[in-house]
Amino acid sequence: MDRLNGLLAFARTAEFGSFVSAGRALGISASAVGKSVARLEQELGVRLLQRSTRRIGLTEEGKLFNERVRRILDDIDDAEAMLSRTRETPHGRLRISTPIVTYHLLLPVLSEFMA
Repeated sequence: MDRLNGLLAFARTAEFGSFVSAGRALGISASAVGKSVARLEQELGVRLLQRSTRRIGLTEEGKLFNERVRRILDDIDDAEAMLSRTRETPHGRLRISTPIVTYHLLLPVLSEFMA
C-alpha cells in the first residue's frame, strides 16, 4: 500500500506541479507528499522530479513513468467503479411461489424485470 501511496503522490505532484497542491488534492501535508515521492525515487533508483524553489517539473524518466502511472491509476479507478456497480446491482437466485391464478399475472412483470 505504501508504494501505491507513493504513486498517487507522484501522479498528483506531476499533475499540479507542486507538493502543496498535490497534498491538498490527497488530503495530506505537502511534507508527506514530498517524503512519499522521495521514497519512491529511492526505491526506483531514479530521479522523477526536477525540483526548484519555484516549481516542480518532471525529468525525462519522470515523464515516461508518469504516463504509465496515470494508466495504472485509471485502471484502478475503473476496477473500483466496476466493483461498486456490482454491489449496487441485485444478483442471485430469486424463487417465487405463487398460485397458478397469479402466475399468469406475475409472468409479464418478471419478464420485464429480467430484461
